[in-house]
Amino acid sequence: MDQVWLAQAVVREAPEAIVACDPGGTIVLWNGGAERVFGYPAGEALGRSLDLIIPDKQRARHWAGFAKTMATGETRYGDSLLKVPAAHRDGRRLSIEFSVALLRGADGEIAGIAAVIRDATERWAADRDAARRLSEAERKLRELAAGTAAGAAAGS
Repeated sequence: MDQVWLAQAVVREAPEAIVACDPGGTIVLWNGGAERVFGYPAGEALGRSLDLIIPDKQRARHWAGFAKTMATGETRYGDSLLKVPAAHRDGRRLSIEFSVALLRGADGEIAGIAAVIRDATERWAADRDAARRLSEAERKLRELAAGTAAGAAAGS
């Protein structure tokens, strides 16, 4: 099996967003998963800055980390998931999880960085709702316990 064809097919058909950029943060790869997750067709994303999907509030932090990674050639997110907000084309806020791979040229120099991204918005909202319900149940239990204790003390 042709290895180039195989690699292209995996990237093209992956349900996860796969986005790669050059050392300056310009998008050079945008697969079908990225189109689905972020809402931009490849023709609108390619050649643009990663700012396309980074919310305004997170840009300074993102670019500081990006610059450090490009300068040092090291990232702590190569084998762990980073969970951050992102922006969809329609303005919706997304919660995404991703890991990154530094891309090195034949000379060993960093040629770019690729991210494999999953939209975790629904799970994040469900987790937040479950935490809210648990907190409410704990509050009601404390109130019930306090009322029972007060009633027992009054009966003594």
